[in-house]
Amino acid sequence: MFNKVTFIALCLPFILLSACVSKSKYVELEADLNQTQEQLQGENKKVADLREQISKLVSENNRHLNTIEDLKGTIGGLENELTKERSIVHQKDKEISELELTRREIETNLKEQIAQKNIKIEEIEGKLKVTFVDKILFDSGSVRIKPKGREAILTLADSFKDNKEQRIVVEGHTDDVPIGLTLQDRFPTNWELSTARATAVVRFLQEKGNIGPERLTASGFSSYMPVDTNETDEGRKQNRRIEIILVPER
Repeated sequence: MFNKVTFIALCLPFILLSACVSKSKYVELEADLNQTQEQLQGENKKVADLREQISKLVSENNRHLNTIEDLKGTIGGLENELTKERSIVHQKDKEISELELTRREIETNLKEQIAQKNIKIEEIEGKLKVTFVDKILFDSGSVRIKPKGREAILTLADSFKDNKEQRIVVEGHTDDVPIGLTLQDRFPTNWELSTARATAVVRFLQEKGNIGPERLTASGFSSYMPVDTNETDEGRKQNRRIEIILVPER
């Protein structure tokens, strides 16, 4: 009996020590677990934050891609407009060059009439205008073109033949002196006279100058577009005129 009790007494401290060590280890392990869980939660938060950042970056990247596509479309449109503008500029340069060559040719071929101030040449807003004072083309109250006028118009027609892409507009103008009584049956007003003279020049350009009729237009303006005063003989002389205008096609 003594030996048994003694044995138990001797073993009890070891048993208690073993229990104490196990509990201490448990507490330590539990602390490690808590720390690991906290670290895991922290890492999970970091992962969640990174995912959110990635989502934002992807969304922002998509917006940038859409912006880039929009800019590409805008650039493409601007390039098309630039190409059109270049084409227009090139065409205008070509037209100006052709008009300049035509002007020089007319100035050379009609230099005598220009020197006598019976014909005047002007370039206005990309158009070439040749003005004939009426005395070189028509007698007073007449729509029959005079021989010298025919020669001048034929010379002009030769210069116009090569410019097939350009229209020819013929305008008739008068002073403000009313039509005389002897002519009123034929031309009640200056409207009829100015239009008839423009038409006579157009028909002559077509029939004798071999200009295609699709290029020709005749208009009469009576006395309502004067270039000078109608109060003097010289002013009225300037207002009685035929204008032949070379107009680029559009």
